Amino acid sequence: MQVYKRLNRTLLWVLVIAFSILIAGGFLIFKNEAPRPSKMVDESGTTIVTKKQLLSGQAVYEKYGLTDYGSYLGNGTYFGPDYTAQSLHVYIQGMQNYYAQKQYKTNFKDLSVEKQSGIKGRVKHEIRKNRYNSKTDQLVLTTAQVAGLNHLTKHYRHEFRNNPHEAGLPENMIHNNTDDFMQNGDKIDQLTYFFFWGAWLSSTNRPHQTYSYTNNWPYDLDAGNIMTSEAMVWTALSVAVLVAGVGVVIYFYKKYHFDMQFNESYADIPEIRTDEPISNSQRKTAKFFLIVMMMFLVQILLGELMSHYYVEDTFFGLPLQYIWPFNLAKTWHLQLVIFWIATAWLATGIYITPRVLGREPKRQGILVDILFWALIIVVGGSMLGEWGSTLGFINGKWWIFGHYGWEYAEMGKFWQILFIIGMFLWIFIMLRGFVPAIKIKKNLHRSRLLQLLIIGSIAIPAFYLASLFILPNSHVTFADYWRWWIVHLWVEGIFESFAVILIGYLMVDMKLTTIKSTIRALYFQLILLLGTGVVGMGHHYFWEGDHSIWLALGACFSALEVIPLCLLVWEAYTHYRVYKDSHKGFPYKGTFMFLVSTGLWNALGAGALGFLINAPAINYFEHGTQWTSAHAHASMAGVYGFFSVAIMLFAIRHLTETNFWTTKVEKWIKWACITMNVGLAGMVFITLMPLGYLQLKDALENGYWHARQISFYRQPLENGLTIARSVPDIIFTAGVVILLVIFFRAMFHLKKASKEINPVDYDIK
Repeated sequence: MQVYKRLNRTLLWVLVIAFSILIAGGFLIFKNEAPRPSKMVDESGTTIVTKKQLLSGQAVYEKYGLTDYGSYLGNGTYFGPDYTAQSLHVYIQGMQNYYAQKQYKTNFKDLSVEKQSGIKGRVKHEIRKNRYNSKTDQLVLTTAQVAGLNHLTKHYRHEFRNNPHEAGLPENMIHNNTDDFMQNGDKIDQLTYFFFWGAWLSSTNRPHQTYSYTNNWPYDLDAGNIMTSEAMVWTALSVAVLVAGVGVVIYFYKKYHFDMQFNESYADIPEIRTDEPISNSQRKTAKFFLIVMMMFLVQILLGELMSHYYVEDTFFGLPLQYIWPFNLAKTWHLQLVIFWIATAWLATGIYITPRVLGREPKRQGILVDILFWALIIVVGGSMLGEWGSTLGFINGKWWIFGHYGWEYAEMGKFWQILFIIGMFLWIFIMLRGFVPAIKIKKNLHRSRLLQLLIIGSIAIPAFYLASLFILPNSHVTFADYWRWWIVHLWVEGIFESFAVILIGYLMVDMKLTTIKSTIRALYFQLILLLGTGVVGMGHHYFWEGDHSIWLALGACFSALEVIPLCLLVWEAYTHYRVYKDSHKGFPYKGTFMFLVSTGLWNALGAGALGFLINAPAINYFEHGTQWTSAHAHASMAGVYGFFSVAIMLFAIRHLTETNFWTTKVEKWIKWACITMNVGLAGMVFITLMPLGYLQLKDALENGYWHARQISFYRQPLENGLTIARSVPDIIFTAGVVILLVIFFRAMFHLKKASKEINPVDYDIK
């Protein structure tokens, strides 16, 4: 137990230091964020744009879910344009045309190369100068900049009004209602002001600096936006840190034997029985698993619909964009993956609770039913609200009941609060079993393992509270700081930590590894995961108006993040040995197949592909391309998706009668695992990675704005790659359908609930 205390202190110190860096860096972020002026005025002092109009434009962007169509400051979805990069390019074009007409009485494109070069140089110099006056809180625009803004306004009026060619969106989607957080006036014009502000802060030098508020992102030579020297320096240093970190980690890993050790006779363990009685609350978890598989299927079908929009604006000629526009499909696609993964974990935690205690807490079944119907209400209500907000049926309280406007935080505030309440109800359900079990002093090692598991569970709703800090009128830098607490820290950090703890618990529960070695291994993994991942999330702050200190912190810690993720390959090998060497009717082969897949995709999808895109020198050009999508799919589906399937198969095996698990069912589970792995690998390496390479090449040659146009995907090679994605998509879907059928059939073979369940085995070595 003394060893645990030392490891516990080390973990606590790592967390204190990591979060101190993150929070202190956050204060620097907010102190140095780009100003939102009270007015934008021309050189004569005439008001062009007010802050209220600017914030109204931001509300329009949020209400209609444009973050799930295009992106802003590189963050959002990659089908539509990056509105910052596009606005910057169009705004510069307007300025160039202004000077061409003023000096030569003709259009810019009709000028000679020499004359064009002269105007380009003048425009570049003009936009780099920061004319924001902090004393008056006003931004002065030159006459040419006003002309550029007018040109941009004309562009977006064409894009969003009476234009049936905007891929995947309904015509005239944006209505002229004056809803919450909006001002009277033309909403498309106000949206343009918000886009223009992003273009301004990305191309205007910070005070007393030679780079913009976004460290010169996006790449655009006409704007003078080129990668800073610091980005290249910290890329090189991050690689050195990675090499040094690998050496240090391997040293400690080998010296102190921080790996899970098999029970000496694990290959000769007696036949594992799964015919034990189950409690009422355990039986009720089966319906959670069925709902999970249904949400999983709907989620991937929505993904396939989005893939189709890359090829044509309709769905085989059907104008589905008027019912399920791309942005709504993406909203549901993202939200459902969070819902079904979280639900799988919630249900597994509920199933484990009587198992760790050895009895059913009183009225536990009633609480489980309440949680189930609360889940149905939150999932159904939030999706309907987002549909109504996006299509203009929910207006006045769109931010409460409709689309909240931020990727991975799309639920309206009302649904977010209900979701948080539901997760805390889940914690209460688990505490009713875990607290009495932890207090039992028969096995202190087992109590420590349960403590880790319940703390990991509490962290899930606790860190989602970051979503409550974001309001519709929050500064985009402030909002994105907290949004990444959800996307990276919550999903990639807390989820990952909970997953490794739960895997460790299951290995001990099945008496495959020794409890002492498992707890030590978990501490080591948590120290590495959280010690690198908390600060490593700073790589998301490189280019979104935040302080440049994140170039250093984000680069180095993001490189270190790769180490624990790749180290989990050894854990995958541990699982593989169990699967391969278990010849005596081992009932968890399906579970272990998916656990092995989880470990491999952790190293490949989260680790290797994450490292590929996180270094500043690559991320500067790659940010928001299909390489990011490849990393997201490989890590979300390959890690959290496959892990969720693994734990559901473990639980459902105990919830059903043993005669259900025939050789045929086991074979179908094996085929489901194979098809899902093949489908995911095909999606990532046949389509997304080649597309990302071509997109990165296009960005390097023509500017980032060019690589993010819909026309990029309509080129012959790119179009062919997108169409080819349908093959691995169908293969992956086949695996999900197989699992759905298995879980559906399992509902008819559930054991009857018993008042007595097997007592807890405290004699764990």
